[in-house]
Amino acid sequence: MNILKQTTNSSKATIAAVAAALAIVLAVTGVFFWSRLTNNTNTVSAASNMSAPVSVTASSSAQSSPLVKATKTPTATTPTATTPTPTPTPTPAVTASSMPPCEDGTLAPDGTCLHPASVKWLSDLLPDPTTVDRHDPDAVCAAYVITYQTWDASRDITTAYASIRSSVYETPEIRGNHIPNPDVVKGQGEFLPLVPGKSHTTVTIKYIFTAGEHNNPERIPGHWHRTVGFVRTYADGSHEPVSSWAFISLTKQEDGTWAVSNSDWHY
Repeated sequence: MNILKQTTNSSKATIAAVAAALAIVLAVTGVFFWSRLTNNTNTVSAASNMSAPVSVTASSSAQSSPLVKATKTPTATTPTATTPTPTPTPTPAVTASSMPPCEDGTLAPDGTCLHPASVKWLSDLLPDPTTVDRHDPDAVCAAYVITYQTWDASRDITTAYASIRSSVYETPEIRGNHIPNPDVVKGQGEFLPLVPGKSHTTVTIKYIFTAGEHNNPERIPGHWHRTVGFVRTYADGSHEPVSSWAFISLTKQEDGTWAVSNSDWHY
C-alpha cells in the first residue's frame, strides 16, 4: 500500500512538472508571437503614417516652392548660336526690249529711235504715230506722206529732218538709209522760204488710189502699192501751196502690220 501511494504521488509530481514546463513553453511562445505581431503592426502603421505626409508635403511644395517647380520642369537645352545663312536675293529677269537702244538719237512717240539726236519729233505733229492703225496700209501710207512733207524751220535746218521723222512708218531695211548728217542736204529751194519767219508747212491728202487693171493695190500678196496726191501749204504764205504726188510701196510685216518699203516723190 505504501509503495502504491508512493508511485501515485511520484506520477502526480511528474505530471505536474510536465504541465508546468508545458505552460512555461506555451507562455514563452505566446509572448514571442505576440511580440512579433505587435512589431509588424507597428511597422506597417509607421510606414503608412510616414508615406502619407510625404506625398502631401511634396504636392504642397510643388505648388508653392519655385525650387520644386524648377526641379520638376525639364531643363530646356540652350540652342547653340549659329550665324544665319543669308538668303540670296533673286536676280530680276531681264526682259529683252523689242526696240534697239537709242544711245545716240532721240525717241519718237512710238519708241522709234531717230538718228542723229539733233532730229526731234514735233510735239504738234499729227497724226501721232501711236494712234495710226498699222494694220491699215492706207492709214500708214497717208501718215507717212504727211510726216515726210511737214517741215518746221523753227526746229529743222533742212527737209531731211522731216524725212527722218517719217522713218517711224518705214521698214527696218530702209530706215537706216537716211543721211547721217541732215544739215548738209542740198536742194532746199522749197524749204528756204520758211526760214526767215521760222514758219512751217501743213499737208493735206487729196487722194489715194491704185492705177492699173482691177485697181488692186495688193497684186502681189504682202505688197501694197498706192499713188498718193497731196498739197503742201506754207503757214506764213511765204510760198504758194504746192500740189504733188508720190508712189508709195508698203510691205506686210511678220506681225501683220504694214510698213513703207519704198517711196518715189514727184514734184
